[in-house]
Amino acid sequence: MIRRARLALADVGGWLFTCNPDEFDPRAPVDARCARPSYRLGLVRTGQPVLLWVTGSAGATPEPGAWLAGRTTGEVAGDPVRPRIGLAVVELNPILPRERLRADPRTARMEVLRAPHGSNPFVISPAELAAITEMVGEWPQV
Repeated sequence: MIRRARLALADVGGWLFTCNPDEFDPRAPVDARCARPSYRLGLVRTGQPVLLWVTGSAGATPEPGAWLAGRTTGEVAGDPVRPRIGLAVVELNPILPRERLRADPRTARMEVLRAPHGSNPFVISPAELAAITEMVGEWPQV
């Protein structure tokens, strides 16, 4: 069994939460997302950049990729089995398609692309965040 090193706060540029489009309207208001109970919750801080990612197969509608962006509020609420991370997000216009991130060498190794069936939250490295910020123009203010 391969053991992965634990993340440290310096490894975190931001967070990404996946959303199943069959259970989530990417245009609906969002103030929190469920997370898997893990040590990563202890790395969530107020004001960290965050993306909401719509999952799906190639050619799916809605198009897979980052639909919402903003910041964490730092709040971890809910029960220990299904904690929820507080978010302040707005819709990206245009969205950031999965294929654009996969095609860019700076983001092609993002955790959500390497292990798409992983659980929330996915980490965005500082270097990946810099590339994503360049792609969207500037990080949305919420």
